[in-house]
Amino acid sequence: MINSIMDTRVRREDGHYHIFLKLPKDEYELIYDGNYSTENAADILTYYLEMRGDDGKPKNIVIKQSEKPDMVEIQADLEYYDNEHTDYNKQLGNFFINIMDPKDKTEWFQKRFTEHK
Repeated sequence: MINSIMDTRVRREDGHYHIFLKLPKDEYELIYDGNYSTENAADILTYYLEMRGDDGKPKNIVIKQSEKPDMVEIQADLEYYDNEHTDYNKQLGNFFINIMDPKDKTEWFQKRFTEHK
């Protein structure tokens, strides 16, 4: 799915950006079972930014139907402060868990369970 995302950014007067991510609706629904939520949108956006090495801090995240019926759009404001590095939370969200191989998923859950004992 990450390879299918189209990214558009608009620079605002305050130096921050507004980002628009467009992705195929069928790919989104396959991973998130048709659950359109801000949390799922944040999961995708955070992963996307991390994969690109982008230190923007997303705020005001919105998910909606794109102008094209077969696409989903995620919008957010990206804030950059003093070139400060964003330390992403490495906790797996639905996106990561749903695309894992079942064996890897079992190992991941077992590891998380033993870490919290």
